[in-house]
Amino acid sequence: MHRCYAAPDSASHPRVFTLLELLVTMGIISLLAVMLLPALSMSRGHARDTKCKSNLTQIWKSVNIYANNHNDMFFSNLDTPTRISNVAYSNGRPTGLGCLYPMSLIEPRILYCPSDPVRSQEWTYGWANWGTPDGEVQISYGYRGGQGFFDDPNKPVTVALVDTHPQKVFIAEFYEPFTSPARVHHATHINFLRCNGQVEAMNLIPSFGPNDDDFIAALNLLDK
Repeated sequence: MHRCYAAPDSASHPRVFTLLELLVTMGIISLLAVMLLPALSMSRGHARDTKCKSNLTQIWKSVNIYANNHNDMFFSNLDTPTRISNVAYSNGRPTGLGCLYPMSLIEPRILYCPSDPVRSQEWTYGWANWGTPDGEVQISYGYRGGQGFFDDPNKPVTVALVDTHPQKVFIAEFYEPFTSPARVHHATHINFLRCNGQVEAMNLIPSFGPNDDDFIAALNLLDK
């Protein structure tokens, strides 16, 4: 008599990892993670930088909409009309780039660089202060106002005046590296908008303050 034995069913007994194979697999995954994390961080930084440049382009369009509706005249920085300023709201009223909101610029987040370290609503000078009687709103970008165009605080900035200075900076990321922590959006460069509507980047970190001479020096660097 011959006895028949059924072959083992491999489907019902799947192969399992040995401890050594599991450790090797985990090691490979960890190594890949270490290699990919810096690339992922760089990719995110590049995306934020691209969004910052896009913000400046959108602001330029909003500025021109404003000028078209105001007889080719731009707004001013009310407290410091002949100095670049990143204040958008102060003393109960809009000022500088804040004058664009809400008629010429609907979305306030365009006024904030995604890499600005203090752009949250919890910031002392955040957007939550808009509309308050004594609060102040500061944004990521500084509007030049009349600085470098003229010294008369009562003289308006016009489209014709801006057109005659195409290479001058019109709006720039407002850097304050002297604060603690330093308010610098990008580690190696600054983004800015020239009077011809061109968005550019320059590999330097200018300081808009704390002294008046710093504002002039920063703009002189960028105007070149």
